[in-house]
Amino acid sequence: MRRPSTLLKSTKLSAPAPASETATPSAPATYLDHYGLSKPPFGEAQDSAGYILFGSQRRAFELLTDHIVRGTGVILLHGEEGIGKTETLRAAASVAAESGRQTILLTRPADGRLSLAQLMSDLDGQRDAGTTANDQGVATALASPKRVLLADDIDLLPDDCAHLLLSLAQAIPADAVGPALVCSHSADLAALSNQPNLAQLVSLARNTIRLSPLAPSESRQYIERSLWIAGGTTRRLITQDAMKLLIARSGGVPRTINRFMEAAFTTGFARGDVTITAKTVAAAMGPIAARPGHRPDASSGAAGRLIQIAAAGLLAAGAAAFLYKGMNDHIDRPSTASPRPVTLPALVAALPEQPQAAASPETVSPELVAALMKRGEQSLALGDVAAARLLFERAAMAGDAAAATALGKTYDPNFVALGGKPDAAIAAAWYRKAIALGDPRAATLIQRLSRP
Repeated sequence: MRRPSTLLKSTKLSAPAPASETATPSAPATYLDHYGLSKPPFGEAQDSAGYILFGSQRRAFELLTDHIVRGTGVILLHGEEGIGKTETLRAAASVAAESGRQTILLTRPADGRLSLAQLMSDLDGQRDAGTTANDQGVATALASPKRVLLADDIDLLPDDCAHLLLSLAQAIPADAVGPALVCSHSADLAALSNQPNLAQLVSLARNTIRLSPLAPSESRQYIERSLWIAGGTTRRLITQDAMKLLIARSGGVPRTINRFMEAAFTTGFARGDVTITAKTVAAAMGPIAARPGHRPDASSGAAGRLIQIAAAGLLAAGAAAFLYKGMNDHIDRPSTASPRPVTLPALVAALPEQPQAAASPETVSPELVAALMKRGEQSLALGDVAAARLLFERAAMAGDAAAATALGKTYDPNFVALGGKPDAAIAAAWYRKAIALGDPRAATLIQRLSRP
């Protein structure tokens, strides 16, 4: 019996097709690829979608909005750097605009300081022949309809702009139809005494509204919201212990949270961590230690530890006296002298002096140091001096000489970028550390620093 020809065809073996080469996925180039984020959630300025009116700042926001809508004269919005004053001003101006109030927000450009020409442009004032810019700006601001000027970061204003705002504040009438002026600042009021125009402007303020830091639960919500906008979740990317550590060390300041989270993601990417853990945070920020140029509070540092040691000594002495008395109650010995009380100075003087162990630099991989330096230079190019300092400091504390030099430059008046506050003493301290770590360039920089 012959088999059907179709069966022969179906059972005929054919040569296997050549397997196509499987494309090897490329290694992630940034931490965005590594953690599956669509954009930097903390490394750039937050957009309006990321603004949240937290309970800690609600009262300040309500007072600010009420003054913008119905008030007149000058008030101050105070808060430490990075607390959210600019975003609060923007949100309050948006609410006031919905009520029909014309608001003008005066903010510094990202790459410089507010100029008098920009201030006049924001006021929509055209210079008339024979009229000074100061007089023209005041006349424009006082003209109807009623305007509200929101001047952000007045402690960074040039003197001519500060003089214009002072002239406007002095010209505001006492009735309710006059314009309102809101001035935000981060510096202490005592620090403004060196600028006469600003000092007089502050003295005309009717009230000061303080913007409080975020509570721990609000800081967590801020992080979760920022990650959600960028396409990530805290459950997938951050462990609970890392979250608690980041929140505790940030102090509830949004900009500080941004810096710490940016540093943690950069470090996690360099280490290859799948999630941000407490070890990642420790590698990014290092242990809490005194920085060069930092002056600790004696009352909360050495004195506090002294009191703790003395209290422990008194407790131990009391316990020893109690045990001794209990063990010798059966011996009938007349007391010939009353015991002397143990005084705090005597106890402290009797304590042995504890030697201070020299802290050795933490071992950090060269890859991590290179990643910190690269990200620090990028932050510096973007004008985020504070973030650059954090990254450079982490690399410098790990023993990198170039990082110490780069950090010193961010404080050096000869190199400091816009947005950073120069401090020659801190710059010299980091240069000396760089010399000790083996960077000879820092010696030249110190010499230039000491020249008048």
